[in-house]
Order: sequence, then C-alpha cells, then structure tokens
Amino acid sequence: MKLLDCFCGMGGASEGFHREGFECTGIDIVDVGYPYTFIQADMHDLDGADYRGYDVIWGSPPCRDFSRFAKIYGTTWKNPPNPKNGLKLVQCFLNFVSQAKPRFWIMENVSGLREHLSLPCRFKSNLRSGSQVKQKKQQMVRTFWGNFPNFLLPKENSNIIMDKYTRKSSRKKAYQRIRLSTSEKRAKIPLACSLAFARACKRQLLEASIK
Repeated sequence: MKLLDCFCGMGGASEGFHREGFECTGIDIVDVGYPYTFIQADMHDLDGADYRGYDVIWGSPPCRDFSRFAKIYGTTWKNPPNPKNGLKLVQCFLNFVSQAKPRFWIMENVSGLREHLSLPCRFKSNLRSGSQVKQKKQQMVRTFWGNFPNFLLPKENSNIIMDKYTRKSSRKKAYQRIRLSTSEKRAKIPLACSLAFARACKRQLLEASIK
C-alpha cells in the first residue's frame, strides 16, 4: 500500500499511514523534517500522470489565505491574505489528483476554504496536535474533501494518543534538524486523525484485494 503526501510539511498525515503499513512518500517545496521518502519539488511543476500507482494521495495546500487568523490580522501582514491566489494551489492539487488517479484522495484545509471552493467538504474535525493539547487557544478546525471511505474518528482519549506518539525520537530529530515556526507546528496533522483515515483506507484496500 502506497501513500503520496503532497504539501507534506512535517509528515503528520503520513505518520498514521506509516503505522498502518503504508509506504509513504512526501512532496514539498522545502524539507522541514519529513521522516520518510521525500521529494523536493513545486507542485506547479509536477504532472500527476507521473505519479500513478499510489493507493492514497493526501494534500494539505497552504491555508494561510483562508484562515480565520487571516481575516483578523491579515491587514497588518506584509503580504495580506489573497484567497484567489491561495486557490491556485488548491486547484493545482485537484488537477494533480485527477491525473494521478489514486484509489482514494484526501484534501485537508481550514474551514474557511469552504467559502471559496464550490466542491463540498465531507468531514470536519477539531482534534488538536500534541503541541496544541496544552494550548487550547491554538485549536484548529480541519476540513476534509475527497473520496475517502467513511470512518469513526476517536473522540475520547484522542489527546492521550497524540501525546504518547509526539514524544517519539523521530519527531525529536525532526525538530532538532531545523527550527520550526509556530505555524508549521500548528499545521501538523494530529496522529489520531491520520490513523483514522489510514485504517479506513487500509480496510477498503484489503477488502478489494480479497475480492
């Protein structure tokens, strides 16, 4: 089973899939400590047809232009939020997926993207990453689009699950290699969330292989 993680960042989405036995590959314009096979590239320059054969493709395009923080503080930023520009990367990923033709695809972003994208979302979650458990003010509502299988996302004890695995040595090494900004840490997909997606996709893939 193979996962391609686009805009992979620190690899939060890949972590759950890796634990479920997927071979994980990440793509991003810069390496901030992705722990599995990494391809440094700009998504604009890639042809999805060259990436066929992946069972699952995950994409987390930059959310800066759609976040609630952009609405509140954007006017004071050096580069004000520009949803029209942000949508270019979103559409780039959607085009990439249509060319790559994976069995399942998942796109994650902030809920503010719904105001600018006609494609309806399928799921929302407010699970926090390990670094956010102790800082409730950093809670991020994540919204998901795609054709992924239905699943149950753990609610109770999810923070315990995330806390346990954020202490793994691989994560510590990633933090030591490069000084990460608060936004990069905050954008990391919670392990409980990626595990739920991974298990649902794995179940469907295994059932299909048996048939």
